[in-house]
Amino acid sequence: MASFPSTYQLKASELDEVYVAESNIEEHGLVVESHYVPLVPWVQGSTTTRTVRPGFYMHWADEFFDRELRLRCNEELDFYVITFALEGHWQEISGARRRTYDRHAGTMALIRFSQSKEHRAMPTAQAKQARHLTVAIEGSQLRHWLTDRELTEHPQWRRFLNGEGDPCIVAPLTPRARLVVEQIQNCPFQGACRALSMEARCLDLIVEMIVALSPAPLLSSRRLTSQDQERIYAAAELLRKSLEAPPTLMELATRVSLSESKLKSGFHQVFGTTTFGYLRQQRLEKARLLLERGDCTILDASHMVGISNPSHFATLFKQQFGMNPKQFQLNATRQK
Repeated sequence: MASFPSTYQLKASELDEVYVAESNIEEHGLVVESHYVPLVPWVQGSTTTRTVRPGFYMHWADEFFDRELRLRCNEELDFYVITFALEGHWQEISGARRRTYDRHAGTMALIRFSQSKEHRAMPTAQAKQARHLTVAIEGSQLRHWLTDRELTEHPQWRRFLNGEGDPCIVAPLTPRARLVVEQIQNCPFQGACRALSMEARCLDLIVEMIVALSPAPLLSSRRLTSQDQERIYAAAELLRKSLEAPPTLMELATRVSLSESKLKSGFHQVFGTTTFGYLRQQRLEKARLLLERGDCTILDASHMVGISNPSHFATLFKQQFGMNPKQFQLNATRQK
């Protein structure tokens, strides 16, 4: 059997060793969308890429990894990448000091690609699935869209486009962004309608990221230390592992060696929500996955994620995903 390494250069000649195009969509004689399947035996699933317009691209993937995959970036291309993680765990290695930025399920990130060194898919025993969507925009296009007025109103964007500060900014995935990603992945249109729909949804995602990085006066201006950030991520992981019977706020704070006040303010800074809000998002995401796979009934899914009231579960599910659990289950069944 052929031997497949875990590390590849992020360029076509080497990615051809990892993926093969299974089908293409053409418009005006040009390939604008390609559906890929993996060649390496330890990756399953599929990846789709689409050219929205010249200098504006996106891809989305639903894959399962049995081991880590690393893609090294050697070309300092003037692109900005916005990526949305629905499931899985990724790491970005960026900047002259090769700092590591973790991207977990339920986050979205803005990346200065010219400073990217390595991109890693990081499966765990509990989470081998990686489901995400990424938009890549040529630097000149993004700077053209964001006028001086917008940059004045959004100082974090101005600093980022000027090459200042962190080359990777991670924010909580908003319900609206999640919904748009789902719409792209399940787009029913073909031809001109598909092209228009895809471009419109991509622009929606860019708006979501712009809004997410807008000034938020309610957030604490006090920055977390790297150690405190690691403890916040550890607390989030504990919540994800105990959805049915989560620890109390006091128990959670004790287990990660933080005070309750630091835990609450840290969750706001890292995830943009409370610990309970994060727990609710993760419960609903786990329920969505159970229903999508057909593993259980709606009532079972509700109880398995710790929400005992079916009516309350249906209300929360519709708020997060834009449809009630029964509609979602029917849609998932039709797509199989």
